[in-house]
Amino acid sequence: MWKILAVIAAVLLGGAGFFGLQNKGVIEQSMKDLTKEKDTLVARQADLSAAKEEIASLNQSIMSLGDETERLNTEKIDLDNKVVQVESELRLLETQIQTADAKLGRARELIKEFPDIEEIRRQMAETRAQIEESEIEKVKKQGEVASKQVEIDSLGKVAGELTALRKDQDAGVIRGEFQSSIAKAYNKWGFVVVNAGNDQGVVHHAQLDVYRRGQYLCKLLVTQVEANQSVADIVPGSLQPGQSVLAGDVVVKAIKSTTPVLPTGTTTGPAPSPDDAAPVSAPAPKPAAPAADPFGGGAEPDPFGGGGGAMEADPFGGGAPDPFGQ
Repeated sequence: MWKILAVIAAVLLGGAGFFGLQNKGVIEQSMKDLTKEKDTLVARQADLSAAKEEIASLNQSIMSLGDETERLNTEKIDLDNKVVQVESELRLLETQIQTADAKLGRARELIKEFPDIEEIRRQMAETRAQIEESEIEKVKKQGEVASKQVEIDSLGKVAGELTALRKDQDAGVIRGEFQSSIAKAYNKWGFVVVNAGNDQGVVHHAQLDVYRRGQYLCKLLVTQVEANQSVADIVPGSLQPGQSVLAGDVVVKAIKSTTPVLPTGTTTGPAPSPDDAAPVSAPAPKPAAPAADPFGGGAEPDPFGGGGGAMEADPFGGGAPDPFGQ
């Protein structure tokens, strides 16, 4: 009997050792997963800092444009004062010419009254020389006035263009025609990457519309702009029910709407209908990637290197990830 008990005890001890080793492997894998999650959070914090620095740089550029506009306005005022001064000098020269003409008339009358013709001729020559000098000075001043006026007009145009550019940037207006496409879409995080940036006319806070095969999908708000690409939030409530944004969807600048663009997570009413937002004829979209689901389904890439599926809880006690710093 004791042999049977010894065998049973040996089996139990072996099983305990086996399960202990298996649990150790699970614990080590959990530690690796936690380390990976921590590295991902650090990377996302670095991206957030870079985005804040970019916003500060854009604000500094806007302030520089304001200072340049004020400087140009000051130069315009100085040039206006110079023009007034030159016009005053021209009037003085015209008065001098009229005085010289009067002297010439009196000299001609003296010819009839005095026999000293040579003296009269000398006086006439001096008067004529004065008139010619005055005429030359008048022409010179007129040339200066014309040159200053051209400079004033040029500065006025530059100042107007800078003012208009600053207003467009503040209002998020894209100048001229614009069409691009979605480079990457992160529907779970509520933002996309667009294949266009500063070089293509995209500005901060610009509103964009997304289409697929001529059908309106949603509205975007640009939050970060680089040279050849930009990041835009999907405006809450604008995405059509049952749809998701895919790489290759067509992006155009939004038609002006009275509905304000709200930050992520803020709503004030029902979403706008596609009939109000979509144009009569939308541009033809570029072909989507072969693996994309035309009905908006399928798994989407994780911008932070994680796998697909539902988002797991933050092991460090934080909330859901926010790639925009809102």
